[in-house]
Amino acid sequence: MLQAMREKFSGWVLILIVGLLAVPFALFGINNYFQAQVENYVAKVGEAEVDTRTFQERLDQQRQQMRQMLGQDTPLDFLNTEENKRRIVDALIDEELLVQDARAAGVEVPASKLQELVLSIDGFKSNGTFDPEIYKGFLRNRGYTTSSFEELLARDVLSREISSRVGGSNFVTDAEIDAYLKVFNQTRTFSHVKLTASEQTLAEPITEEAIAKRFEEQKSSYMTPEKVVLEYAELNAAEFTVEPATEENLKDSYERQANRFVVPEQRLTSHILVEVAPGADAEAQKAALAEAEKLLAEVKGGKAFADVAKEHSDDLGSKATGGDLGWIEKGANDAAFDDALFAMNANDVSQPVLGSNGYHIIQLREIRAEKRKTFEEVRAELLASYESTERERIYNERASQLLDAIHRDPQSLKAPAESVGMTLKTTEAFARNSGVGIALNPKVMEEAFGEMVLERGQTSDLIDIAPNHSVAIRVLERIPPKQRELAEVRAEIESELKLEAQRKQLAAQIAELEKRLSSESLEAIAASLTKTPEKADAVVRTAANVDPNLLTEVFKLPRPGSNPVRRAIRLSDDYQVLVELTAVVDGDPKTVEQAARDGAKAQLLSQWQETESRAYVKALRQGVDIKIAEDRLR
Repeated sequence: MLQAMREKFSGWVLILIVGLLAVPFALFGINNYFQAQVENYVAKVGEAEVDTRTFQERLDQQRQQMRQMLGQDTPLDFLNTEENKRRIVDALIDEELLVQDARAAGVEVPASKLQELVLSIDGFKSNGTFDPEIYKGFLRNRGYTTSSFEELLARDVLSREISSRVGGSNFVTDAEIDAYLKVFNQTRTFSHVKLTASEQTLAEPITEEAIAKRFEEQKSSYMTPEKVVLEYAELNAAEFTVEPATEENLKDSYERQANRFVVPEQRLTSHILVEVAPGADAEAQKAALAEAEKLLAEVKGGKAFADVAKEHSDDLGSKATGGDLGWIEKGANDAAFDDALFAMNANDVSQPVLGSNGYHIIQLREIRAEKRKTFEEVRAELLASYESTERERIYNERASQLLDAIHRDPQSLKAPAESVGMTLKTTEAFARNSGVGIALNPKVMEEAFGEMVLERGQTSDLIDIAPNHSVAIRVLERIPPKQRELAEVRAEIESELKLEAQRKQLAAQIAELEKRLSSESLEAIAASLTKTPEKADAVVRTAANVDPNLLTEVFKLPRPGSNPVRRAIRLSDDYQVLVELTAVVDGDPKTVEQAARDGAKAQLLSQWQETESRAYVKALRQGVDIKIAEDRLR
């Protein structure tokens, strides 16, 4: 190129060109011409960026939540749609707006609060206590520093704080609670007849010509699925061999954890309960005390405590066993019961003690003193704990090394694996949603067919299979879809065409029946269909014995007047219902207990707070320039 320039230009022209080129090199540095300036955001909120990592983490959290709700094997392809990704981005934008608003108002999260949050996270605990090594391993595996993770926590606290302040001034009146309860506890009486596509009998069978025509028209729909073969590096702490623990190590561990092996004092206890309802008046409490004193007198008079408990105790859980509560440690009951029990001597019977649910007469049958388990008693436990801790340490160390090696060479898995002494394994070929081996794990399946692994050919980050068990995967072979022959898909096409015809026939039948609903009773129409209407008598909107989708639609119908309300309700292409609504009765707020009213109040406040927060965020959006990288959501 330079030689060509020498040949084409000379003198002052060449000098001018070189001079012009020198300006940007001087201003920006020569490296900028050889290093791509990659934008790494899915959205910009003012000058702040919502980066792709934050977006991906939120998407991963959503996957985990869906798996917990729907089951580990449920396909989650719907989460990868542009619509769902856009919802996530919008939520992240809203959070960024709230954080910016909070900081503009001078709201900050103290370091002590962040430390308290970190210490409270169960995932960072071992045996109920915060474990710094687990915390460091989490940060290392996720690529966080302490400050970047604390910033993440701070942003979450700030966005919630502003939302809380915005909606915190809302209040609900008794009249509004009554109106809500009238609607929420409303009952409806109706009859219904179900009609399904599968019940439809076709006048003519599906022809071979129709099957062949569908095949030719939609050939691309009848392909073998795309498949992949993976190579993967697997880390499983359970398979690691650890150095044997010495007796000295185990004894040191025993001494360091002395409090862990202390069995607190226990007391073998029985009781007789004379129940007092919460909120009972003074007279009721006085009567209960008199009854308790009477029963205590029977015991002191020589009657066996267990016999009195069997005959008179109101505690149904212990009554049949003579009031036996078993061995009790301090703190297991309410304070008044505890204080009385642990002030007694063995074989004592207490005076009546007023607890949260009534008067107790307590019998202390035996005392086990506090005891520290011997080294020999807990040696096996200490050994298991040592081996588990060592395996976890080795796992975290190797995981960190493998992850670093992958990030240095993301286009290869062999070299990173070999650099940490690991041997690669391979899977059988598998398609989406039909994995084998490690691909039975939904997270592995998603990554295998995700953009980074499948399209870019890169190695995945570590994918958690189970605690201290993970894999890194890379596509070794990609097997494209292949056209299937008509003979292979004939039955499938015949079923599709038959169902389409049945749906069309059902829709035509419903159209005719709707005309009859204006003048005929549902019972008469059902008889003509050789069906019997199903009756739902005074059901609430949350009734468990009626299809919830049907209930939702029935509760949208207007109130019947002098005549029933009759409608055809389409629940799906395959399932439609004829409904006859005969009665609507509003709930009576006067019959609702205070606890339910409090719940209704909390529900209304929550809804209104959410509405206020949305309106506030909408106003914030109007004052900030927001840019979304739509192409990065595909």
